[in-house]
Amino acid sequence: MLCLPAFRRSLLSCLVWSGLALAPLVVHAQETDPNRVYRCPDNSYTNMLSVVKSKNCKPVDNANVSVLSPVQPQKKPAAEPRGASSADHISQSTQSARDAEARRILEAELQSQQLKLEELQKAYNNGHPDYLGSEHNVGGGINQQKYLDRVAAMKDQITLVEANIQALQRELQRYGP
Repeated sequence: MLCLPAFRRSLLSCLVWSGLALAPLVVHAQETDPNRVYRCPDNSYTNMLSVVKSKNCKPVDNANVSVLSPVQPQKKPAAEPRGASSADHISQSTQSARDAEARRILEAELQSQQLKLEELQKAYNNGHPDYLGSEHNVGGGINQQKYLDRVAAMKDQITLVEANIQALQRELQRYGP
């Protein structure tokens, strides 16, 4: 038999048919199939016949399989300190405008929180807010637990708004008088 590349026969089959097969080549040929790619049920690809048999892999026709090696993360150069490049600098007038806008927003939020605190304190009435209709029982009594739960929630809300006011005042101090 002729061994022509046009017949796309592996070296092994040419050697076997021509009677020139060598034992090491036969052993190696049994381990891998260089002309075929197999897809295994776990979505891996192989040409190792031992794996093909053990995992029940199926041949893939017209396979264009690329093998990629794991990507090694590249080390980034050390970051330049802030303000090191001229592109990071902004003009004094731009910064002043930004600071003024931030201060205006903070003052508006502070005023809003202070108004909210006044309303909450007025409704809280030093820990004795007025009873709501839903807190009255049908027989004419008061559902004390509902009332106490509402009073505790009001106190928590007042504490939260006071903390917001303090945080806004600290932030405003950063921008100066």
